[in-house]
Amino acid sequence: MNVSLEKKIAVGLGVVLVLLFGIGLVSYWSTTDLIDREVRVAQTHQVRETIERLLYLMEDIEDKQRLDLLTGEHQYLQSFREAGRNIEEVLHNLTDMTRDSQIQQEQLLALRRLIDLRFAQLKEAIDLRDSGRIDANEQIVRQHAGKVTMDKILMVLGEMREQEQVLLTNWSKQADRAASFTLSFVVGGTFLTIVLAIGGGRRILYDLSKRRQAERDVLAGRAREALILRTVPVAMYSAKPFGDYGALWVSENIEALTGYSSRFFVDDSSLWASRLHPQDHERVLMEFEKLPLGGALATEYRWQIRSGEYRWFRDEAMLIRRSDGTPQEIVGLWTDVTARRQASEVIRRQADIINQIQETVISIDLDGHVMSWNRGAEKMLGFSVEEALGKHISFIYPEEDRGFLEREVIGPVKAKGTHQIEVRRKTKSGELGFAQISLTLLRDDTDSPIGIIKYSMDITDQKRVQEALLNSRNQLAALAVRLESVREEERTRIALEVHDVLGQALTGLKLDVAWAHKRITESSEPAQHAAVLARLASARELLDSTIQSVRDIATTLRPGVLDEIGLEAAVEWQAREFQHRTGIVCDTTIRPRNMALSPEQSTALFRILQEILTNVARHAQATNVDIRLEQSGEQVSLQVGDNGRGISGVEQSGPKSFGLLGMRLRAQQQGGSFNIHGTSGTGTTVTVSIPLYRTTDD
Repeated sequence: MNVSLEKKIAVGLGVVLVLLFGIGLVSYWSTTDLIDREVRVAQTHQVRETIERLLYLMEDIEDKQRLDLLTGEHQYLQSFREAGRNIEEVLHNLTDMTRDSQIQQEQLLALRRLIDLRFAQLKEAIDLRDSGRIDANEQIVRQHAGKVTMDKILMVLGEMREQEQVLLTNWSKQADRAASFTLSFVVGGTFLTIVLAIGGGRRILYDLSKRRQAERDVLAGRAREALILRTVPVAMYSAKPFGDYGALWVSENIEALTGYSSRFFVDDSSLWASRLHPQDHERVLMEFEKLPLGGALATEYRWQIRSGEYRWFRDEAMLIRRSDGTPQEIVGLWTDVTARRQASEVIRRQADIINQIQETVISIDLDGHVMSWNRGAEKMLGFSVEEALGKHISFIYPEEDRGFLEREVIGPVKAKGTHQIEVRRKTKSGELGFAQISLTLLRDDTDSPIGIIKYSMDITDQKRVQEALLNSRNQLAALAVRLESVREEERTRIALEVHDVLGQALTGLKLDVAWAHKRITESSEPAQHAAVLARLASARELLDSTIQSVRDIATTLRPGVLDEIGLEAAVEWQAREFQHRTGIVCDTTIRPRNMALSPEQSTALFRILQEILTNVARHAQATNVDIRLEQSGEQVSLQVGDNGRGISGVEQSGPKSFGLLGMRLRAQQQGGSFNIHGTSGTGTTVTVSIPLYRTTDD
C-alpha cells in the first residue's frame, strides 16, 4: 500500500511529539526525586555536624567544671552556664532535624536524660565546693560517677553519629542512582528523538529525490554530451564520398578548432580542400581517393585555420555505404594534434642534442635500470644502446663498488634532488677509469620523482696526472729529507776532519814552534837569535789564530755541544754566543731539561733556531730575544720572540723568504708545524711544534 508523503510527515511529527512529552514528564519526575534525595543528603550532613558540635560542647563543659573546682574562680562557672544554654539549643535543633527518624528520637530522649544527669552532678559538685563540705575522697568518687555518665553520653552520641553515617551513605547512593537514571533517560530519549527525526527526514528527502531523478538524469546526459562536444579538441563530421569531399555536417566545436563555424563548412563545399597545406594537398586527396578500397583511413596533415596559421590535424575517417554497396558518405573524427607534434619534435631535437654530446648522458629509473643511453656513452664505455637498455646501472661499475653506488651515488640524489661525485667505472673491455658525474632527479608534471639523469665526464687522464704529480711531490719531499740528512752528515764529517786532522796538525806545528822558541830563549847568545825569536813569536800568534778559526768553523758546521750533551745545552750555548756576538739580550727558558728527542729532531730544532737568530740580527732591529723550549704532552715546541720592528705579511711571502721556507720545510719533515706572526712596532714571534714520537713512512 502506497502512503502519501504528507501522511508520512504527519505521522512522524506525531510520534516525535509523543516522545518529547514522555521524556519531559519522566525527566520532571526524576529531577524532583533527585532534588529530594539531595536535600536529605544535605540534612544528614547537617545532623552530623550538630552531633559533632554537641560533643564539643560536652567536652568543653567538662573542662570548665574542672577548672572551676581547681581554681575556685567564678568566671569558669559563668562559662559553664553559657555552655549549658548552648547544649539545650543544640538538643532542640537535633530534635527538629531528626523528627522523621524514630530511632534517633529515642536516642535523643536517652541522651537528654544523661545530659540532665550530668548537669545535676556538676551542679551538685560546684555547690558542695562553694559550701566547703566536700573532701578529696568524695571528690574522687564524684569524678568517677561523672566520668561514667560522660562515657554513656559519648556512647549515645557515637551511636547517633554512626546511624547518620549509614543514612548519609544510603541517601548518597540513592541520589547517585537517581542522577544516573535521569541523565541516561534524558540522553537516551533525546538520542532516540534525534534518530527518529534524522531517519524520517532522510526518508522524506529520499522520496523527494526519487521524484526528480529521471529529470536530473536526462538533463545531466544532455549536459555531458554538450560539454564533450564543446571542450574536447575533436570534431565530428560527415562529408561527401567523392569530389572535393565537402562537409555535409560538422559538430559545433569545430569553431574552437579552426575559427570557422560549422555553417561555413556546410555552405562552402571547397573550404576543407582549399586550405590544405600545399605540401600535403596532393598526398591527402590521394589517400581519400583510395578510401573505397580500404573502407577506413587515418592520416595527419597541416590545415590553415582562420587566423592564417597552419596547424596539424589527425583525420580518422570511415566510408559509409548504402545497401546496394555504393558510397553514401564519409564520417570521421578531426583532432588538433599540433601540441603533440610540437612536443614530439622538441623531444626528437633534445634526443639529437644529447646524442651529439661527446660525454656520457644516461637516464635511469628509480630502481637503477637504464632508460636512455646516448652515443657518448657508447663511445666512452663500449656498450651499445641495445646492450645497455633495461640493465641495472651497476653493470658499468666494478663489483666492489656496488655498495658505494647505492650508498653514495643513487641514495644522495634521491634525498637531495642533485648530487656530484667522483666514481670509478668499467668499460666493456674491462678497463677501469675515473669519471666526474652530475646527477639530477627527474620529475613528472605532478612533481613526483620518476628517474635520474646522469651526466658524466671522463677524468681518467686528469686523475693519472694528479697521481703522477702527487708521487712527484712525495719523491721531492723524500729527496729534500735525504739531502738535508746528507748535508748534516757531510757537515759532521767535515767538522770532524777539520777538528781532528787540521786541528791536530796545527797543534803539532804550534808545539814545534814553542819548542824552538824555548830552546832559542835558553841559548847563551840571545842577541844573535833576536830576529828568529821575533819570527817565531809571530808564527805562534798566527798558529793560535788559525787554531781558533778551525774551531769556529767546526762549531759552525756541527756544534759539538749538540752531540755531546744534547739540544738543551746547545740552545743555551747558541743564545750566549748570539748575545756575545750581537749585543742583543737573550733570555732562555727550557723545561724539562731532559727531552727524549731523536738526533734528527734535535738537529732540525737547532738549525731552525740558528736561522731565526740570523734573521733577528739582520732584519729585526731588536734589543731583546726570548727563547722558550718546552715539552707539553707528546709535543715539543720552540718559541722565539723579539721586540723588533715586526715582520710584515709581504715579507713572509716575498721572493726573498727562502729562509722561512727552509724553516717550514724542516718542521714539516719532522711531522710538525711552523708559524710566524709579526706586529708592526711590537716584534715577531716564531713557533715551531713537532711531535715527540713520530712514525715515518719512507
